Order: sequence, then C-alpha cells, then structure tokens
Amino acid sequence: MNPIESQHIAARVLALEGFYLDQQNWDAWLSLYAPDCEYWVPAWRNEHELVSDVRCEVSLIYHPTRSGLEERVVRLRSRKSVTAMPLPRTVHQTGNVLVDEVTSSTLSGTASWTVHEYDPRVSKLLCHSGRYEYSLMAAEDGWVIARKKIVLLNDVIPTVIDFYNL
Repeated sequence: MNPIESQHIAARVLALEGFYLDQQNWDAWLSLYAPDCEYWVPAWRNEHELVSDVRCEVSLIYHPTRSGLEERVVRLRSRKSVTAMPLPRTVHQTGNVLVDEVTSSTLSGTASWTVHEYDPRVSKLLCHSGRYEYSLMAAEDGWVIARKKIVLLNDVIPTVIDFYNL
C-alpha cells in the first residue's frame, strides 16, 4: 500500500467515526471498532506525564474490548445515564492525521482532534482537544479500529466525559 492510500484510509476512518458520533448513530460508530479493540483515555499523572499502566493507575476510560463500548451505548439508549440527558450536540474535527506504520493489513499513527460541544442543559459551548494514537486493521467490510488511545489535553472540564465527546 502506498503512503497516499494509507493516509486516505486513516483519515477516512477517523472522519467517519466523528461523523457517526455527531449524528448519534451508535450502531455505525460501533461498527468501526474491531470486537477485540482496545479503547483507552489515560489520566494525567502530572502536568507532563500520562499514566501508563491500565491495571495499576487510574484512567478516565478504559475498555479492553468493544463490549465495553457496547455497554456504554446500551446505557445511553436506556436513558440510565441521566448525567448526559439530553445528550450534548457535538462537532468532531480530526486533523494532522499521520500514518507511522503500514503493513498489508494494519495501519497505525496519530492525529489531532477537537470536539465542539453544545450542552443544552446549561446553554454552554465547550471545546475538548487532544491527540489520538490509533491502530487500524483490515476487516471484511473495510478498515476497523483495533486500538485507540485518546489523550485529552484539557482534562479539567466542568462536564461529563464519555465516548461521544472525545
């Protein structure tokens, strides 16, 4: 696979993910993740260092497989996640997509992101930002996310953090 093709694939998968989250199309969003994917939002150990061990240190979110993401969606659909009702309106923007490693069936790299969020409960606009570290793998229907680490730069915020606003 040539560099332009790998760059296009990575940018498209990350853009689709943001679009599905903005549309609250949870099934399409989940379909972008491999069943055995890892989804991790590490906490900051201090001002310049992230935690590195999900078993021994606190993470903002950690799911070792897609089933954890599926459970979060079930909770939203059942309206048992009252802290997020009504859900905020979001716009996900991904840029600076870089592909660092390529094989015939995997891609990995980094990207920068921002999410603009309007919270109708308090009539406020918030902005979250950070970096993604991702790994994609080829699947039957295209490329899926095998691993996603989300580094949240502004982790001290006056709202709930969940998958839909990262």
